Amino acid sequence: MKLKNKPRGTVDIFPPRSSIYQKIQQISSYVLKKNNYQLVIFPTYEFTELFTSSLGSTSDVVNKEMFTFFDRKGRSLTLRPEGTASTARLICQNKLVNSNNPLKLYYWGSMFRYERPQKGRYREFYQLGVELINASGIIADFEILRIAKDLLETFAIKDFTFQLNYLGSEKTRERYKKELKSFFSNKTDELCSDCQKRYQTNILRILDCSYCFGNFAFPSYQKSWDNEDNGYIEKLNQILDSDNFPYTYNYKLVRGLDYYTGLVFEVKLMDKNAILGGGRYDELIGKIGDKSLAAAGFAIGIDRLVNYLLDNFINNSTSIDIFFLALTEQAFPLIFTLQKKLKKYNYVSDYNLTIKKIKNPFKVLDYYLPRLTIIIGEEELKSDKILIKDCQKKKDFFVDSKKLIKWIDQYLTKSLD
Repeated sequence: MKLKNKPRGTVDIFPPRSSIYQKIQQISSYVLKKNNYQLVIFPTYEFTELFTSSLGSTSDVVNKEMFTFFDRKGRSLTLRPEGTASTARLICQNKLVNSNNPLKLYYWGSMFRYERPQKGRYREFYQLGVELINASGIIADFEILRIAKDLLETFAIKDFTFQLNYLGSEKTRERYKKELKSFFSNKTDELCSDCQKRYQTNILRILDCSYCFGNFAFPSYQKSWDNEDNGYIEKLNQILDSDNFPYTYNYKLVRGLDYYTGLVFEVKLMDKNAILGGGRYDELIGKIGDKSLAAAGFAIGIDRLVNYLLDNFINNSTSIDIFFLALTEQAFPLIFTLQKKLKKYNYVSDYNLTIKKIKNPFKVLDYYLPRLTIIIGEEELKSDKILIKDCQKKKDFFVDSKKLIKWIDQYLTKSLD
C-alpha cells in the first residue's frame, strides 16, 4: 500500500525546528514557575456543550472551526479549539478555588480548528495559555499584561506593542451594540452573508470579519465608556506608564470569543496575525460551574512564535556544543567517562557510534556542526593530550585529558561572554 501524506492543515515537527518548540516550553515554564503559576493538563477532547455554551454559538470557532464527533454512545465530543474553557471546567469540577486567594495556572498543548491552512496557522496548532483566577481589579489586569510582556522579552522579542481595548460592563457592551446597530441600519446589504446573520444574532462578531472589517469605519468603542469605565482606564494607564509598558488603544478590538468582558488585548509581530491575545472573562466560570469567579488570561500561538524566532534570530541548523570524534574503538571508554562528567553542565554533546574507514573522518562534522570537536585517536590515548578543534573560529588546541572538562567549560563560557 502506498503511504499517504499527512492530513492537510497538520505539520510534522522535527529537528532542528522541534528543538525550538522544546526550548520555548522550557523557558516559558521556568518564567511562569518563578511567578508562582502552576501547570494544568486537561483532556484533548471535551463534551461539545462546553465550547458551544462558553465560546458563543455565533462565534466562528463554534460555527465553522470545531472538530466534532460522536462516541459509541452517541455523545457529542469536540477536540479542544482553545484552552480557557477547558481550564474553567477543570477548576469547577475539581473545586480548585476554595478561598479568597488567587489561583495562577498555565497550560501547554495542541488545539484544533478547521481553518484555511497558511504559514503559522494550522488545523492542529500549539498554544501556551496563562490564566489568573479569582482576582479582579486594575492590579490583576496589570499582572496578566506583565506576565505576557515578560514572556515575550524572555524570547528576545523587543519591538512589540500591546493593543488594548476595554469592553467594560454588560451595560457598556450593550451601549456599543446599539451604536453598531445604528451604524449598520442602512448598510446591511453591504455586509457579507455571514455578517448579515451576525447583525441579527451577535453584532459584535462583525468586527471579527476580515472582509467587512476593512470595508467600514466602525464606531469607536471609547464612545460607549461611562465615567466608571474612563476612571478605570485612567488608573490602568497610570500604572502602565510608570512601568514603561508598550501599549496603544485599538477601540475596535473585541477578540473573537463571547466570554470576554473587561480588558482585552493583542500583540502582533510584523504581519497582521496576532501572536498573543487575551483579556478578562469574569462571567465564564459562573456559566460553567455554580460559583462566579473573576478571571483573566492570554494565550500565545507557539507555531507563529517559532516562525518569528527562526526568521529573525535563530540559525536553523543542527548545531551542538561538543562532538567527540573517536578515531579508534579504544577511545569509547574515555568518551563515556567524559560525557558522564559533562552531565553537571548544560552542554549538548554527541559522538560517532562507529569507526568508519573513510579518507576524511572530519566529514561527519558537516552534519553535526559542533562548536567544539574533541578528537580522540591512538596518539591522543598514548600521550594524554587531547586535540580540540574550535569549528567556528578554526583554531586547534591540545589539552591534558585530566584538565579537559574544566577547560571545555571555561572556554565555552568565555565564548558566550
